[in-house]
Amino acid sequence: MEFDSQFKWYRYMTVSEFDQQLNEERTTQTKLDWLRQLRIKDVNFTRAELGVLYGSIVTWQNPDDKSDRRFICYYITPTELITIGLSEHIISLATPFDPKTAFDAFYAILSLQMNTYFAGIDDFEKELFSRQDELRGNINENSLDSIFALRDTIENWSDLIVPFQELILAGQEAFVAVIDFEHHLPFRLAKQRVERLLMLIEHYQKDIEVLLDLSTTVSNFRGNEIMKALTIFTAVATPMMALGAIWGMNFKNMPELDWKYGYAGALTLILITTGGIFYWMKWRGWLGALVRMPKKRTKK
Repeated sequence: MEFDSQFKWYRYMTVSEFDQQLNEERTTQTKLDWLRQLRIKDVNFTRAELGVLYGSIVTWQNPDDKSDRRFICYYITPTELITIGLSEHIISLATPFDPKTAFDAFYAILSLQMNTYFAGIDDFEKELFSRQDELRGNINENSLDSIFALRDTIENWSDLIVPFQELILAGQEAFVAVIDFEHHLPFRLAKQRVERLLMLIEHYQKDIEVLLDLSTTVSNFRGNEIMKALTIFTAVATPMMALGAIWGMNFKNMPELDWKYGYAGALTLILITTGGIFYWMKWRGWLGALVRMPKKRTKK
């Protein structure tokens, strides 16, 4: 069985418009199921049955408010294509494909929609590289916030692209008995663009994870070095505090108070014990320099 050379394409701007049209004619159970789910779902969903593919797909969503989004709703059979929310601009761009089947028309739309994402991915790449340059040698308390912002952005892209990948698989599942997919250009193009977008997203996700690991590692080192510095200061200052506490007591009989050189002797003892502890810790190798990031290079 092959697709018919001609097919019917019904286009609606809203679900309500399609609902009204559906009430005026006899319809199939799958269309009723599709309409019912469109009424209750506001996220991606895909249903693949033998010879029928239907659902909705998010084509844009606000990274700051993911409830702010745009959809394309679709219903595909070998001889019929129904779309809801598809702009006339995208439809006009599909004309050069000269689709002869509902299957070709739908995947031409998908490939065109995905083609618009590459510009956004390129803008993200510029932002990522710029942030990498800023963070090189200058990781501070604000670094994690900027890295998390990058991760949120790339996750938003991933949320958009993965449903397109599902549609590539679902299309093969729904029409496995009636089509040779490798001979349909729109399908092959959509498949290649999905793979390319997912490759880019995976690569940038790894870059962000490296930045996150670096920032976390440097923060941990700095925290450890701060604790180390405080411990060293406490150890070095211990003789001074201990001897000061002893000679700050108010006992009646303290013979040191009557020594002619008692004050000089006390200072000498404090300096000797403090210096002794300092050099002993240095000899043990406990006074290593704090972790320092390489200085940020200035552009000439």
